[in-house]
Amino acid sequence: MNPSPTAPDHARRVRLAEFLKAKRAQAQPADFDLPAFGRRRVQGLRREEVALLAGMSVTWYTQLESGAPITVSPALLQRLAGVLRLSELERAFLFSLAIDEMGVVSSVLADVSVLPGTRIAAETFAGEVALVLHTHRSLKTQIYGALVHGATSSLRPLLDEQQCPIGIWLHDDLDPAARRSPHYEAAARAHTAFHHEIHRVVEAGLAGASACVEQLVAAPGSYAATSHELERAFARWGGSALTS
Repeated sequence: MNPSPTAPDHARRVRLAEFLKAKRAQAQPADFDLPAFGRRRVQGLRREEVALLAGMSVTWYTQLESGAPITVSPALLQRLAGVLRLSELERAFLFSLAIDEMGVVSSVLADVSVLPGTRIAAETFAGEVALVLHTHRSLKTQIYGALVHGATSSLRPLLDEQQCPIGIWLHDDLDPAARRSPHYEAAARAHTAFHHEIHRVVEAGLAGASACVEQLVAAPGSYAATSHELERAFARWGGSALTS
């Protein structure tokens, strides 16, 4: 039996339910060659169709979309992300909401809609930036946990700034028009600077300096400063989209 959810855990699951419903509504049945039977009462795919396409039971998916305190595997989430046609950034967002161990805490949940008027489903550019900010905080939590618990080698994929979820969004998925914004260069520089700090702390962890690593990550300093500047740069970018 799953334990009773705490308030932050309940909020996380509510956000997950909202996100899944929004993405299911955006999915087009015609893209999956689904037979046209019956009158559709909802926009997008039915829950039964998502479950069938993702290889999971209807009951299990319904519980997941209802915010029930159930446990899901990464493999199942990968299949679900494929069915819903999620971007790399949205895929990271899904994982951070669905898997509690990825460190989505109450302060992050309160900040998912940090920019006024944004939607979790990233229907606007400002919404995408809100997802970036959420992903950044989730990645920081993963980094801290891995370093403190000696799992530094698991962080190697993050060392390439163009292969982390935010880097993929910046360099591959971003609309070319958005790259012409004066805020793009500032955000990209801030992202690069933070990755330099990741390199520094990961190298210290690989060298066995766990106490030093914990101090580098948790205490005020260049790691915290570059993280803060990244958030400020992206927030300014997203805010400019709302006022343009």
